[in-house]
Amino acid sequence: METTVTLDECHYQAAVKKAQELGTTPGEYIASLIDAATSTVDEILAPVREGFRSSGTTEEELDDLVARARKAIREASDNGTGQ
Repeated sequence: METTVTLDECHYQAAVKKAQELGTTPGEYIASLIDAATSTVDEILAPVREGFRSSGTTEEELDDLVARARKAIREASDNGTGQ
C-alpha cells in the first residue's frame, strides 16, 4: 500500500537534508523513522545480542570490561578535576 503524507516546508526540507546525508530518499528516511518508532526493545536489541553471542565473550568477561572502563573514566575524571 502506498499513501501520501503532507509535510510543511520546514519538515520536508529537514527530511530531504537528512536523507541526502544518509544516501537515501526522503520517503525511505521517513519510513525508517516509523520503523524505529514502532520497533520493540527486543527487535532493536536483536542485532546487539547476536553480535554478543557470536563474539564468544562471556557475561563475566563483559562485566569485567565494563568495570574496567568505568574505573578508567572515574580516574580520568578525578585527574581532570584535581581531586
